[in-house]
Amino acid sequence: MNCGAVVIATGGFGGNVEYRQKVNTGVWKEVVLDDSIGCTNIKPCAQGEGMVLAENAGAELICLSDIQLHPCGTPGTGLMEDIRTSGRNRIFVNTDGKRFVNEGAERDVLCKNIFAQPDGTYWIVVNTLRYPNPDEPDANGATINNMLALGHIVAGDTVEALAGEMGVDAANLQASIDAYNAVVEGGTDEFGFVADNTADAAMTEGPWYACRKVPTVHHTMGGIRVNVESEACNADGEPIPGLYAAGECTGGIHGENRLGGNAIADCMTFGRNAGTNAAKYALA
Repeated sequence: MNCGAVVIATGGFGGNVEYRQKVNTGVWKEVVLDDSIGCTNIKPCAQGEGMVLAENAGAELICLSDIQLHPCGTPGTGLMEDIRTSGRNRIFVNTDGKRFVNEGAERDVLCKNIFAQPDGTYWIVVNTLRYPNPDEPDANGATINNMLALGHIVAGDTVEALAGEMGVDAANLQASIDAYNAVVEGGTDEFGFVADNTADAAMTEGPWYACRKVPTVHHTMGGIRVNVESEACNADGEPIPGLYAAGECTGGIHGENRLGGNAIADCMTFGRNAGTNAAKYALA
């Protein structure tokens, strides 16, 4: 069957454990990205098949070692579930109940600091500021009571009670919360957190909630080389006739570390180009 033109929009390769280990020579080269590290994509997805198709057709694959990890992974799967790490009024503590990083740092900085903690994991701790109503869905459609029923989070009316559920030292957890609140009230943070948002407020009242998190593979910035017309190109920058690509299967769009949300503009812009130009090519 001759379809005239082909658009590849199959996503990245974050779910392909063997392939991501093969190309992991960049920022995460000291981390083994094996099955112990999950992926924010459901397991059968993000396998990079479209990239293989393009490469077999003569396209060049670029920036493959540029792999982005996210600190919001669910232990065991890597999916981004339950209490999200973004937003305000939360702290990150390790399994000793101690803060260890600026919660507002870049994703790669956060993940590197998490890997340095015992067992490479941590807890995100929030309180009634973040969830004033346990039955009201958050921005991701989840409620506190749903998360509790699933056993995905722990809760306590007091910091001491929460620490008991987390299995961390209560005095350490309270000290971490106090240090964070001191910054919100105008103090200086040893980790560099700055309370520069009008939503920042002291975390003082229960109920308190905590969710354990791990780093997870989130986005692969490498893939098919394309030009501004979304044409797949070979190593000399020459377009492969009739072959177009858009989205996470392409490389070189986001540099070494994609900014959160920018993939939407990427998909929309290059996707529109790919569809329009492929149609023109097929009808020519």
